[in-house]
Amino acid sequence: MPDDTDTSRVIIRAYKGRSSTGINGLDLALEGGFIPGSSILLIGSATSGADRFARQFWSISPEKRSFFMIDGYLEEGMIDSRTMPCSDIFKGEGKGIIVDSLSTLIIREGIEPVLSGVSSCRQWISDSHDHAFFTLYRGLHELYNEILLIRLCDVVIELHEEMRGNEVIRALEVKKISGMQPPGRVLPFIVTEKGIELSTTSRVV
Repeated sequence: MPDDTDTSRVIIRAYKGRSSTGINGLDLALEGGFIPGSSILLIGSATSGADRFARQFWSISPEKRSFFMIDGYLEEGMIDSRTMPCSDIFKGEGKGIIVDSLSTLIIREGIEPVLSGVSSCRQWISDSHDHAFFTLYRGLHELYNEILLIRLCDVVIELHEEMRGNEVIRALEVKKISGMQPPGRVLPFIVTEKGIELSTTSRVV
């Protein structure tokens, strides 16, 4: 049974043995959220809501997670990482880690330091029982490099968006999740002033 706690007037359901994604509907689809100790790769465009997803995930337990902000505006508690090298970002502090985004690091330093850093996270993330959460911009990198990052991470989520007439259609796809079968459908969502919210309707893949 989930327990309800009130966080900034948004009800977040906490499931025993799982970590909330920050999005209630997604927690339900993932049988409670992310498995502790997992690494998450979130892929999307600059307007898909990926940055909001990262902020929502961080806001659940900011004291347990270091948020390295490279591309967006800073909130209190985040680390200004616009000029910080990969070696400093991925050195590990016994806490969870959020990096927004890997794309800028790849463009700035190349793929090898980023692959090495993501790989090095696995041990301390496992020890801390928290998470490594990374955002990546779709279409900026060689497909092979994207594949390497996908192979390294336990969970891969992609945010899709397309225009249909005068309407923007957004859908979340869980492409990979270690230890369980991904949901067999995409999950429609909207972007509000509070962040990402899953729609009450869904489409079959």
